[in-house]
Amino acid sequence: MKVAGTPDFQNDIRTVFTVSELTEGIGLAIEGAFPGFLHVEGEVSNLKESSSGHAYFTLKDSSSQIRGVFFRGQRRNERFLPRDGDQVLATGRLTLYRPRGEYQIVVHTMEPAGIGKFFLEFRRVQHTLQEEGLLRPDRKRPLPAYPFKIALVTSLKGAVVWDFLRIAGSRNPAVSIVILPVRVQGDGAVEDIVEAFTRSIPRIDALDAVVIARGGGSIEDLWPFNSERLARTILSCPVPVVSAVGHETNVTIADLVSDLRVATPSEAAEKLVPHSGELQRRVKGAFDRLTHVLLNELRKENLRYFRARDRLFLWPHQIVSFHQRRERSEGRLISIVERKNHSFSMERQEIHQRLEQSVFHLLRQKRAFLEKTASRIKTPYALYVLKREKQESLKGRLQTSMARVLSFSSLRQGGGQDRLVKSMRNRLEEFRSMHRTLTERLQAATPFSALEKGFAILFHARDRTLVSPARLPHSGEILLARIPGFEIGLEVRSVETWTGDGR
Repeated sequence: MKVAGTPDFQNDIRTVFTVSELTEGIGLAIEGAFPGFLHVEGEVSNLKESSSGHAYFTLKDSSSQIRGVFFRGQRRNERFLPRDGDQVLATGRLTLYRPRGEYQIVVHTMEPAGIGKFFLEFRRVQHTLQEEGLLRPDRKRPLPAYPFKIALVTSLKGAVVWDFLRIAGSRNPAVSIVILPVRVQGDGAVEDIVEAFTRSIPRIDALDAVVIARGGGSIEDLWPFNSERLARTILSCPVPVVSAVGHETNVTIADLVSDLRVATPSEAAEKLVPHSGELQRRVKGAFDRLTHVLLNELRKENLRYFRARDRLFLWPHQIVSFHQRRERSEGRLISIVERKNHSFSMERQEIHQRLEQSVFHLLRQKRAFLEKTASRIKTPYALYVLKREKQESLKGRLQTSMARVLSFSSLRQGGGQDRLVKSMRNRLEEFRSMHRTLTERLQAATPFSALEKGFAILFHARDRTLVSPARLPHSGEILLARIPGFEIGLEVRSVETWTGDGR
């Protein structure tokens, strides 16, 4: 075995060790080969107690021996004090005492050798439960975060009850502690504890957890907690179980099957009972967060309410404004039509006057031309007849032309006026349709529009206020139901919750 920190003497035969190096290597090898606690059975001999309270002895059997030391701090917790010749079972750590190069066992606990049968039984029960999967970590149940009632299974003798109540009361006095007194060592202890679990605990209402506790002790004292019967009883408990029955080095079967193992009853109280100050801080934090959320929602609802109210009161103003705009538009349209009619009349008169002036001017020119021609020719009656015929012919053509011009002008002016009037009528009809639509929407938004659909509006008779979820009626109260043209008095028989889905 190659020990860390020591030379590789197998590959270098010239390596020379100091005594300290060799001793250190041997010590590391021994302590590495036997880590943790081990159990050694043998006979005590050469027992010596120093003035400091430490005990030094030799542990031997028929063929070998090993030195041992039992320090005062560990002996103080033991009721068994060995003597020379006693067969004992020592539990401790194997170390090397480097100043003398001797390996020894530093004893942590010591019991009479007959206790060895207890360890065999402990291993048997542990192996049985492991084979059944009852010691798996995933079977451990979480402790309740906020317990209200805890059962304490322990003896009334000793300081266990006082220590547990003191710690639990200082952390949260609102937690109820139910004490179930039992024997925790000796004959009948297993029966007492099993009966507490099977008969007393099921009768406790709203129980959150169970603590099974005692104040430590020797292996014989703790042996009832290694019972297979008790282990299966703890496993069948309906609520989480905390075990506080021994010291750190004394593990029992009850510790293995419980949902949590702690060293002392005081630690069990600390693990189970939350501090009231921390609870108050959590509750206050949750209350503050809830208040913040509710205030935000309330502000949003108020904003939506005021916006809806403003829109409701704005609709009449919009309708009045629309009527005013429509009246102004109608006035402007009428004014435009009148101006156009006047303009068309003036243009028609002007055209008529211009045509008449043109015709008369043309007639005068032709007449002057004929007269001039007649005076030049100076013919007798034939020339006169010819002149007369030409005059009549010219007059007829002029009248025909004038009639065509007047007819075309009148037709053109009349068609444009008809189209303008038709366009104005269509525009007015659009304004009237928009007015009817806005009026209908305003009427539908009023609460009384629901009455026309067969609904009724309920009022409290005493103050004539609306019935709403915020002001529900109570049994026996008189209500008024308003329908079109009538008010009906009603008496409330009951008020029930309606989910909206017909139930």
